[in-house]
Amino acid sequence: MTTPNQPPDPRIAWGRPPGTPAPQNAPSPAAPPRPSVPPRPAAPFRPAAPPRPVPPRPAFPPRPTVPPAAATAAKPPPAGATALVEDALKSWRQVARKEPLIVIAIVAAAVGVANVPGMYQAASNWRARISGDLDKPANQTMRGLQTDSGKDWIADDQEAFARAVDDFVRQLETCRKYAEACGGAVESVAKAYTSYWTALGDMAVAILPAFLTLWALQRVPYPPTSIGARIAATALALGVIAAVGNLVYGLTQFLSAAKNIMSTLLAGGAVLQLRNLKPSGASAIAFKDAKIDWSPPSTYKEPRRTSPSPYGG
Repeated sequence: MTTPNQPPDPRIAWGRPPGTPAPQNAPSPAAPPRPSVPPRPAAPFRPAAPPRPVPPRPAFPPRPTVPPAAATAAKPPPAGATALVEDALKSWRQVARKEPLIVIAIVAAAVGVANVPGMYQAASNWRARISGDLDKPANQTMRGLQTDSGKDWIADDQEAFARAVDDFVRQLETCRKYAEACGGAVESVAKAYTSYWTALGDMAVAILPAFLTLWALQRVPYPPTSIGARIAATALALGVIAAVGNLVYGLTQFLSAAKNIMSTLLAGGAVLQLRNLKPSGASAIAFKDAKIDWSPPSTYKEPRRTSPSPYGG
């Protein structure tokens, strides 16, 4: 027991009697509070940076529309067809300088000299221009006339006009297919000539090294070698002439068949037999017997039309 003037016993302050050992897991006295950290000074005010100017995007001009005439323009010939004949003949002339007998093959091959690029151009004109112009522009025009005629035309012959337009559109489609068939026939002939001259050019490139070798061996001052090279060159030249003859024969056979097809399409050889489109028989028009009455009618006559039956009748 303590007196008023005596300091308290620390053991009694912790709640245990004097002489009692302190527990091992006793909590340590509370630590004094840490001084509070002074607040950080506020950052100075910075005005917001102005937005970065964005340059305007360049305005691209609108894509030009392709007019109908340009859309159906003729296509150029395929690559390599322009100088196909000239390149093949140039290769054959190089071979002929080493072997004179090759001149016979060149003369035989010259039968197939033709304007191959012009053939492709003509075929493209038939397909792109003639057939293209007869396809959508003509059909749209006639269908527009047929639609407009049904708006204000109240006479009975408007239906006959509509039927005539339908028949004309069908005939126009037949004519368009005819033009497309002509273009296909011309293009097939152009492809045949292209294959012919391509084969001749490849043959000349293939045999040129052999003739160069035999030509050099003929200059060797040893008779067995030079004579043997001469015989080999002659035999090779004869074989080349026979191969060129087979190519010429195949081309002529194809052209004969193509001639029959073209004569059938062109009806006797004319470019366009327009007289075949002239109506005949019951559809023939006798212009001499036609009479036109120019006097105006005295009174207005309402067109004949089917009246509805009375209600309930």
